[in-house]
Amino acid sequence: MTRLYLLRHGSTESNRVGRYMSRSEEGLSGDGRWQVRQLAQRMACSELTAVYSSPLQRAQETAQIVAQPHRLNIEIAPEFNELDLSRWAGLTATEIASQDPEAWDIWCNDPRNLSVSGIESFVELQNRIRKGLQEITTGHPRGRIAVATHDGIIRIAVLLALGISMDNYRAITVSNTGMTILDIGPARTYLRAFNDTGHLEDALGTMTGPADQ
Repeated sequence: MTRLYLLRHGSTESNRVGRYMSRSEEGLSGDGRWQVRQLAQRMACSELTAVYSSPLQRAQETAQIVAQPHRLNIEIAPEFNELDLSRWAGLTATEIASQDPEAWDIWCNDPRNLSVSGIESFVELQNRIRKGLQEITTGHPRGRIAVATHDGIIRIAVLLALGISMDNYRAITVSNTGMTILDIGPARTYLRAFNDTGHLEDALGTMTGPADQ
């Protein structure tokens, strides 16, 4: 059985102000690096055997910090890249709703049926994530694998792994550095944790804030 840790990257400045990044190469903010250090400290005893990352900078920075205590090099997994939302890159939800109201309404209420230029379709998204999950579980049948990736990717991966309808995409969400754990076997997948941010909650009791702004 493969234990898979799906990790959302630490926060960025665009996350803070609510701007869609799509696949822009924006790095972690000071807050984001602090969040990831708390996550890495929590995972230091998890005995990871491999660490994968989305190709984007914010995910790679997250993966590198998590991998350090385990003395592992990160591997790039294109299948776990961010959802392509280039149509709306750099815009806030309010701006998108004003400039592109019809597409935005479908995205908010029925995203799997949105078909417009500059937005990756749910069919394409599911296919590549399914491929990524299969490659990791086949390549590491008894491994403990971390993947630094993105909110929407984790949502889809969980729904796929558990055989849950994509209609539930909007029913779940993932916080920055939220940790989701799946135990994936040949016959069954077990959800051990979803969007666990206990490392941030514990740290807030003793830390005054990010170490580097």
